[in-house]
Order: sequence, then C-alpha cells, then structure tokens
Amino acid sequence: MLIIITGNYNFFNLLTIALCISLVEDDFFKRHKVEKPSTIQTLFNKLFSLVVYGYLMYQTVMQFSLQVSYSPYFEIKSKIAFSKEEFSSWLEKVVPATIILGAVSLGYIILSSLFRCLAEEKGIWKLWSLMQCAVMGVLAVAMFSISLVPLSVIEKNTQQYVSPDLHRYRSYLKDYHLTNSYGLFRRMTGVGGRPEVIIEGSNSPDSGWKEYEFYYKPGNISRVPPIVAPHQPRLDWQMWFAALGSYQHNTWFVHLIYRLMTGQREVLELIQYNPFPNKPPKFIRAKLYHYHFTGQTKKDKWYSKKNWWVREEKSEYFPALEKDNSSLLDYLKRTGLVKNEKKEKRTLTWLGFCVDYIRQLIGQPEGFSFVMTITGTAVMANVFSLILK
Repeated sequence: MLIIITGNYNFFNLLTIALCISLVEDDFFKRHKVEKPSTIQTLFNKLFSLVVYGYLMYQTVMQFSLQVSYSPYFEIKSKIAFSKEEFSSWLEKVVPATIILGAVSLGYIILSSLFRCLAEEKGIWKLWSLMQCAVMGVLAVAMFSISLVPLSVIEKNTQQYVSPDLHRYRSYLKDYHLTNSYGLFRRMTGVGGRPEVIIEGSNSPDSGWKEYEFYYKPGNISRVPPIVAPHQPRLDWQMWFAALGSYQHNTWFVHLIYRLMTGQREVLELIQYNPFPNKPPKFIRAKLYHYHFTGQTKKDKWYSKKNWWVREEKSEYFPALEKDNSSLLDYLKRTGLVKNEKKEKRTLTWLGFCVDYIRQLIGQPEGFSFVMTITGTAVMANVFSLILK
C-alpha cells in the first residue's frame, strides 16, 4: 500500500495484493460464528501486535533517519543510516533464517494434516485422505524447494548452498512461472536525471521544430506530473524504456515515427497535443533529454518557481527524416512493421463490429478516467448489492 501511495506503478502492486489474498486461510472468509477468545488471549494478541508494529516503526525511523520539518513547508527528510556492508551482513543472517522458518512451518503443517487425517477419518476414507495429503505435501515441498532459487539471489552466500539439482528442476519448469522473484525496478535508473525521448516535427528545419506532447510522460517542464495508477499507459511506459537504450533496439519506435508522419488516426489519439493537427509534418526527429525535479528554495541546484522540471539536452536520439525516405521504408518492410500498401480486408464478428463502431464514436478515452470510472462502477455495484441483501 505504501508503494502504491508513493509511486506510479499502475496495477503491479494490485496484482501482488491479489496473490497475497490467495495465501489467507479459507476460514478467514467464512461467515460463521467462531469461539470468542478469552480476555487474556485477546490482551496478549493486542500487546504482541503493538510490540511488533512499534519495533518496526522504531527501526524504520532509526535506520532511515526520518525527520519531520515544518519550516518553511511540511517536509519529511530521510537519509540511509547503514552502510552497504552492514546491509549485506544483515541479509547474510536473515535469508537463511527465513528459509529455516519456512521449512519448519511447512513441515509442521504437513505433519499436522497427516495426523488429522488419521484421527478424524475412518475406514477407506482415512486411506483416501492420507493419499490426498501426501500428494499435496510432496507438491508443496517441491514448490518450496524450487522457490529457493529466486529467493537466494538476493544473498550470494546463501545462493551457493542451494543444490544445483534445484536450479536444474526450476529451469525445466520456468515456462510455467510457478515461482518468481519480485521487485519493481530493483536497479534504479535516472539517478543522474530521468532520461526522456522528446519527439519533434517540422515542415522546414530552418523554421524551427515543434514538440509532440504525450498524456502521461514528462515533456512540458511546467506540467504537473499526473497520477496514473491503476491505469497502465502502455505507449508512455514504452517511451521510458526506449530512452534507456537506442531506437535500433526499439523497432516499434521507428514504426511510431512513421505513423506520426502518415497521420495515423489511432496513433494520434494516443498523443495529448499534436502540433500539426491539419497535416502531418514533412520532417520528424527525436532528442534525448535528462529531466530533474526543480527545487523549492534558491539554495537548490534546480530552483524554479513555476516549473516542475528542468531538463538537459543530451544527444540526438533519432535523426531527422522525411516520410518518403527510402531507407526508412525499406527498414520498416524488412522488419515486417509495414507491409505492402495493399490493404487487407478485415473480417469482424458482430461483437467486433459493435466495438469498432463505438470506438469510432467516442475515440480514445483518457486512460486514468476510464479505469477509475469502471472501478468506481464496480465498487458501487457491490456496495448496493450488500445494502439490498
């Protein structure tokens, strides 16, 4: 939830929450009366929870040197209070401990389930239950074992204790994605400035260039960064990845340039501001910039009163080309992105025809508003269904 609040990671964390919900015991969701715990047990549970959360909050404040400042504005300052060596040493102790804790917990659950089958079932059903429990136990142990491969990646000393056989078994099953490591962009990018590709068009290079403005990615330095989650703005997101490499490694980017040159309606609907609304430009190019957030005080390096960003031009990302450039067309045809000009006749089902007709009427809806409208409608429908029961 904290990552959702503090970052634009669209629906990634919602998917992770859904996975976590699947781990909750089934009894938690059952609406039946359970035996009320004693006063002492309730007091112990609350006290234990208070101690755990208090300790976590204390360590968070201490390890990240959190400080609250109210002058000249409200600000929470933080600074990492541990070294890389100290963090590595902590991981070296914690990762093996979590593996042992997981193995012991899993073993306890399997054994208790086997004993419960022996105690509660009778006759042939006892044998059937034992067989079911044994099969599920073997599968659980197998899943736990191969999950040690991605888990141990975070600590090198632990990694060397994981059996090569487990690496081999996991490689056999990798296409099924049974176990995976999880981390949102674990390697930080943009430390020296956020790289962004800016596309520009012109009818005459001597008369100047005009920028295309996207819906979500940084472009106009005075625009407030938008909130997008849980929407996934695919094109804007891909533009960020393109900025981390070159257009030679992002063939779709060349295709995007070509479609802007030809004035493709579906592509232009993904652009917030088209500087050439009447006719596509004769030339298009792209430049690479590094964006920095502006500071709020004059002591800050990137100080500005009116702008959210400052940017530095780094290099040419895509050279200026014309629509009818022969090398561009040959490249697109060779990669299969643009086929011969003969248009293939589309065959649509009745549902596809209806969707296509509605799309032509309303155009490309703004992603965040559309997603929030659908989500809000679903939530309200559930609320009313509960009220009417």
